[in-house]
Amino acid sequence: MNHTTVLIIGAGPVGLTLACELALRRIPVRIVERLAEPPRGSRAKALQPRSLEILNDLGIAEALMPLGYTDLPYRKFNGNQLIGETPRRVFPRADTRYPKILLLPQYQVEQALRTKLGELGGQIEWSTELVDLTQTEQGIRCHLDHPNWRETLSCTYLIACDGGKSPTRKKLGIHFVGETHPTEQLWVGDVEVEGLKPDAWYNWLSPQFGLAFALFPFKDSKSWQLQAVMPPDAEGTIPTPTLEGFNRLFSERTHMPGVTFTSSSWQSIYRVNIRRAERYRVGNAFLAGDACHVHSIAGGLGMNTGIQDAYNLGWKLAAVIDGQATDALLDTYGEERIPIADELLKTTSQRQQGMIQAATAGKGAFETLAAKDGTQLDLNYCESSLTVQGERASSTVQPGDRRPDVQLADGSWLSQQLSGTGWKLLQLGHARLEVPTQLTVINVDDQALRQAYGLSEGLVLIRPDGYIALITTNVKAVYQYFDRFR
Repeated sequence: MNHTTVLIIGAGPVGLTLACELALRRIPVRIVERLAEPPRGSRAKALQPRSLEILNDLGIAEALMPLGYTDLPYRKFNGNQLIGETPRRVFPRADTRYPKILLLPQYQVEQALRTKLGELGGQIEWSTELVDLTQTEQGIRCHLDHPNWRETLSCTYLIACDGGKSPTRKKLGIHFVGETHPTEQLWVGDVEVEGLKPDAWYNWLSPQFGLAFALFPFKDSKSWQLQAVMPPDAEGTIPTPTLEGFNRLFSERTHMPGVTFTSSSWQSIYRVNIRRAERYRVGNAFLAGDACHVHSIAGGLGMNTGIQDAYNLGWKLAAVIDGQATDALLDTYGEERIPIADELLKTTSQRQQGMIQAATAGKGAFETLAAKDGTQLDLNYCESSLTVQGERASSTVQPGDRRPDVQLADGSWLSQQLSGTGWKLLQLGHARLEVPTQLTVINVDDQALRQAYGLSEGLVLIRPDGYIALITTNVKAVYQYFDRFR
C-alpha cells in the first residue's frame, strides 16, 4: 500500500493553494484531479485584495497583475440605447499593496498555481478519482481510480477541494445545508466577439430580466465572458446554452446589429445555491472551498474565500504534522472559517437581490456590488480561541485582525519582511529581546508602521497566515501563548 501524509482531492485554485502551502513547508502531499486536463472555462474572474496578498506570499501575485484589469468601467445599455458609463468604484487603502480587485479568468490563476507547485516539486495526478475511503485509527485508507489501474493508498489527512457537488463530502456523510433558488439561473460562457470594442464591461439592463445580458472582455485575449439571466420555463428547466443560442438571445434582448459571437469555447448553466456544510471536519478529513460553502456569485467572493480556507488550514496541518502543535489546533479551522462562510452566504444573497433590483430599475448591475468589505481585508478572527486579547491597547488594530501592510520610508513594504511560512514577532520601540526560537523577529523603526499599528512600542505576534495573535509589552506573554499548542 502506498502512503502520503496529505491527500488533496481536487486541483482547482483551492486545492492548488493548499498543495503549495504544504509543499513550501516540506510536507509530503499528493493532489489528484478526476478531470483529464485543466478546464477551459473562465469561471470565477475576480481576485480580491486579501487573496492577492496570499498569492503574493506564494510569490505569484506580481506575475498575475499584468494579466488582468483593475479599472475596467461599466458600460450600460437599455436595448441598443446607451444609458451611460460608470467607473469601477475603488476603496483606497494604505494598508495593502493590492487595494483593487484584479479581474482575470480563473484558468490563469490556476496556471500560475500549477507552475508554482511544479517549482516546489509537486505535480497534479490527472484522471484520478477517489472511489472510496475508510477512516481508521492510523489514518485514512483510500482507493483511487487511475485510467488503467486502481491504487490503494493510506494518508494521514485528506482534504476535499472538489467543488460544490463534492463527491468526497458525500462519502464523508456531511450534510450540505441550505437551499437552491430555481428562478435565479444564468447562461454563462466564453465567446469571441465581433463588433464591440473590448474597453468596458458591457451590461444590458431591462425591467423584465434585470440583467438581460453582460459581456466582459479578458485582457490581451479574444475571449469574453458572457452572462445572461435565463428564467426557467413552466417545467422549471432552461435550454442548454449553445453558440447559436447565445447569438439569438443577444439579438432578441439588445437589438444591436453588427455584433456577433463567432465562437464559444465554454458554455454552462449557473444555478444559485446557498448552502454550507454542517461541519468542516470528520476525523482526519476536511473540506475546503466550494466543497463546504456555495452562494451567489454576487461580489466575486467564492474562489477567494476558498483560497483563504486553504491558507488557514495549511499552516495548521503542517504544525501538527511537524509535532509543533497538538491535534486540537486543527479544530480551529472550522471554528474560524465557518462564521466567515455564514456571513458570506448572507451578504452575497443580499447583494444578489440588490443587483437584481437595480438592474430591473435600469440603474445598474455589477457596479452596485462594490463594497468595502468585498476586499476581504477586514475579515478577522477576533473571537477565535487562538486570539488573545492582551493588555496592550492599539488605536487601530486588535488581536484577530489581519496584520496591516505598510509601505516603509525606504519604499519597501512590510510584507516583504513578513514573508515566509513561520510566526513573526514585530517589535516596535524595543531593543532585541530573547524570544522563542520558532519566531522570526522584525525590528523596523518607521513612523508609518507605528501609525498603522497604533503603537509607539509593543510586541505584535503574527500568525503564519498573517493574522495578529497577540499584542503585548511582555515577552513572557509570547512564551505563554505558545504553551497552548502543547
